[in-house]
Amino acid sequence: MKQILAIAGFFGIAISIPACQQQEKQSFQPPATDTTAIKASIDSLGRVVQKAHDTKDSALMASTWARDGILIIAGSPPIQGRNAIVSALGNMPPLPPGGKMEIYPLDIQVMSPEWAYVFGVDSLKYTARGGIKQTVETSTFFVLVRKTSEGWQTYRETLTPNQTSGKQQ
Repeated sequence: MKQILAIAGFFGIAISIPACQQQEKQSFQPPATDTTAIKASIDSLGRVVQKAHDTKDSALMASTWARDGILIIAGSPPIQGRNAIVSALGNMPPLPPGGKMEIYPLDIQVMSPEWAYVFGVDSLKYTARGGIKQTVETSTFFVLVRKTSEGWQTYRETLTPNQTSGKQQ
């Protein structure tokens, strides 16, 4: 009888070990990422970037870049660091008279609670001096965004050169 109880006890332990391991595996799953809240934060960051461009506010622009950010504009060497990026963007030629630059994110993907990317198009609309029809130039961007101690910021950005779409309005 003692042998039967010992064997039954052994089987009971043997059966309960996998069950405990199953529960352990389930309890170690990372919490679900709130992609809706992150996308809202990224949208907010985009509005700040747009405002910084519109107002030429270098302090506001600086707040959107990670300290160790890198900006790559096709055909130019990488610009490294927040201060250098803000300086380079501030030294860009002004928009044509009446010109308006707008940022259109096309795809925002949340990769983790700390990382996301944005792919989109910048659109520059202007009418040439003495012209009647509006010209539209576009460029594409790919931005890797990181959550830092200062909030969501641009960590890496790659821009294509502006290209006339050939479309006049």
